[in-house]
Amino acid sequence: MRRSFRLVSVAGLFAALAVAGCQERDRGGQAGAEVRKGGEGAAVQQPGTPPAAGQQQAQPAPEPIRDLTIVLVTPDRPTLFNRQVDLVGAQVQKVSNDRVFWVGPSAERTVPVYLDDQARSALQQGQHKLQKGDQVALVGEIRQSPNTQLAQQQWGLSSQEANELAGAQAYLHVTRILIGEKPGVQGGQQQGTQPGTQGGQQQQGGRTGGQGR
Repeated sequence: MRRSFRLVSVAGLFAALAVAGCQERDRGGQAGAEVRKGGEGAAVQQPGTPPAAGQQQAQPAPEPIRDLTIVLVTPDRPTLFNRQVDLVGAQVQKVSNDRVFWVGPSAERTVPVYLDDQARSALQQGQHKLQKGDQVALVGEIRQSPNTQLAQQQWGLSSQEANELAGAQAYLHVTRILIGEKPGVQGGQQQGTQPGTQGGQQQQGGRTGGQGR
């Protein structure tokens, strides 16, 4: 009788283990199916995970620089490269040729300016010649200054001016220019004139000096 009880107990133990093994395999198969099912689509982003590089929202473009002082007081001017500029009332301190001149509050604090083909052509067609003391409105962007050799060969600058240009690190590449009267002349201030005025039409007390990008 005792032997029969032990045999039955051992048989029951094996049966219980077999059932438990089947249940474990079933749970493992279901988990594997869930993993495979999840792999069929896009990966699920976990909470707090930063978006992928391609999913990041585009940053808005910075506002155009409207104050020349920002350029003058920035020691690391390469950080301003490709920034748009929209200046009004910049004073011409020095004119090198029909493309290159310097603007700023004084002769010691200036930023070089280069006129592109359209702006230069507009000045020539309007028979306007830049002079020291002119006040100008400028639209363009900040770019890296060329080296001294290029400035002399292609910009027609003297060695001294080429060195000044290279030392400035950056210059204003201008696509539109509007010329006002010299300071101190009655009515010389441009009234309601903004760079980009349609057709570059002449305003009271001012003369147009460039249009079109």
